[in-house]
Amino acid sequence: MTARALAIGLALLLAAGRLGAQTALSVTVLGDPRDPRAVAVEEAVAFWNLELERIGAGVRLGPVRFDDDGAAERVLRSLEDGELGSGNTRALRRLLPAVRGDVVVALSDGNGMSFGVPWSSRTKRFVSLRRGDEAPLSLPNVARNAAAHELGHALGLDHNGDPSTLMCGRPAPCRPNAYESRNPRFFPLTPDEERRLIELWPRS
Repeated sequence: MTARALAIGLALLLAAGRLGAQTALSVTVLGDPRDPRAVAVEEAVAFWNLELERIGAGVRLGPVRFDDDGAAERVLRSLEDGELGSGNTRALRRLLPAVRGDVVVALSDGNGMSFGVPWSSRTKRFVSLRRGDEAPLSLPNVARNAAAHELGHALGLDHNGDPSTLMCGRPAPCRPNAYESRNPRFFPLTPDEERRLIELWPRS
């Protein structure tokens, strides 16, 4: 089964209420569905749903939908102009309410770093993926793990310092190119991160 088919199947199960999750977070991607990063996002959503089910957390991601309306264009333009960054909650508060979805993923054409922002009372969960036609996201296996990493932030996880795991990042010397692999795979979570997800998202 392809990752895209798996993501769709999990979304359908979720919609039917068969996974027993307490919380369902819809995912909206801003950008071209033909973009390779769009496939990476769908693969990352499928990965997260399998991991969340495995550890018994009470949340799932999906279904994934794509948006190219005026609100999406404003978010993407703000990313290109450098107005929108991980620390700029003012811009997020202004731009994201008009975009449908609990988790908004923007496929940026800019060179800024990818980042993920968890939900707060001030803004929705938000992920920005940097341009995918050059390294590091153009390297094999990197985009899917970069997308999964930033979705991990959207779910509430922080960075760790273990370069063999998905959520390694600053201040540790971990960068997206560490995900490069000729064999498609996702990097794992740590036991502490699994426990943290169960704390953040308990089953009812």
